[in-house]
Amino acid sequence: MIKKYVSFCLILFFFSSATSIAAKKVLIDTDPGVDDAQAVVFAFASPDLEVVGLTTIFGNVATPLATQNALRLLDIVGADVPVAEGAIKPIYSKRLPIPDFVHGKDGFGEINLPPSKRRAIDETAAEFIVRTVMDNPGEITLVVLGPMTNIALALALEPEIAQNVKQVVAMGGVLQVMGNVSPVASANILGDAHAADIVLGTDWDVVLVPGDTTRQVRVTDEWLERVSKIGGEPGKFIRDASRFYRDFYRAGGVVDGFYNHDPTAVAYVVDPTLFKTEDRAIRVVTDGITIGDVVAATERHYSEPGAWFGIPLATITTEVDSDGVMQLIEDAIVGQQRR
Repeated sequence: MIKKYVSFCLILFFFSSATSIAAKKVLIDTDPGVDDAQAVVFAFASPDLEVVGLTTIFGNVATPLATQNALRLLDIVGADVPVAEGAIKPIYSKRLPIPDFVHGKDGFGEINLPPSKRRAIDETAAEFIVRTVMDNPGEITLVVLGPMTNIALALALEPEIAQNVKQVVAMGGVLQVMGNVSPVASANILGDAHAADIVLGTDWDVVLVPGDTTRQVRVTDEWLERVSKIGGEPGKFIRDASRFYRDFYRAGGVVDGFYNHDPTAVAYVVDPTLFKTEDRAIRVVTDGITIGDVVAATERHYSEPGAWFGIPLATITTEVDSDGVMQLIEDAIVGQQRR
C-alpha cells in the first residue's frame, strides 16, 4: 500500500512539473487600453501562459501612459515582471490621434487609478524584446496588441530574432469587415502601416487575428457582472474599466455586448483549437487612400517577381468559437482566485 501511495505521489509530482514546464512563455506588447487590460489580466491568470514581460506602445493612449497603465496592471494582478517602454511614434508616418473617446483619457474607462510605485526598466522595448528572445531561443511568443512598431524596431536591431522566436501572434487588420479608422484599416495596422508590413512579411511563424475574428466575440453585461463577483480584484477592475468602452460601442449601435479584440488574440495563444485559420501571404498598404489595408494573397498570387515575390505564408484566423473564448477567459480569471 505504501509503495502504491509513493508511486501515486511521484506521478502527481511529475505531472505537475510537466504542466508547469508546458506553460508558454509570452512577451506582451501592449497599448492599454480597456481590451488590452483584459487581455493582460487574462494572460497573467492563465495557467497555460508564463508572462515574462510587458512592452508598451502608443495607440489607445500615448506611450508614457501606456507604460504607467502596464505598471498599474502589475499592481492589479500582483505580478512582478519587467516593463519596457517602447516607441512614441510610428517609423515613418504621423501618429494617429489618441482615441480617448473610446478608452477614456486614462485608458481605463475614466476610473482614474492612482499611479503605480513601480518603474519601467532602462532598456527600450526593442532592446528588451531582442534580449528576451535571444536569451530564450525557440521559447518566446510575442503577443502584439497594438501598432507593431516595437517589433519592427527589434527586427532591425537584431534580425536573428526571426529565427529564435517561437511565434508572433498579432491582433489587427480587417479583411471582409469595415475598419474602425478607415473603410479598409484597423487602428493597430494604420497606427504604423510600415511596421505592420515588415512584421507580417517576415519569414517567421506569425499569426494575425483580424477584426473579422475578434468581432465574433462579445463581452456582455452579464459576463462582466459574473466575473466581477467571483474574479476578485482583477474581475472588479475589468467590469469597472469596461463600462466606458461598452457605452462607446452602445452609442454606435452595438447593443448586444462589445467586441473583445485583444483578449481573443491571447485566447489563440492559449488554445488555438478554438479557431479556424488559413495560410496567406500578407502585405500592408503603406500609402494612399487605402493605407493600412491588409491584403492577404493565396500562393498563386505571389509566385511571380514583383511586390509579392518571396513573401512567406502567414496564418490568419477566420472563425472562432466565441463562447469558448469567453469561457476560457472567465475560467482563467476565476480559477486564479481559487489557486
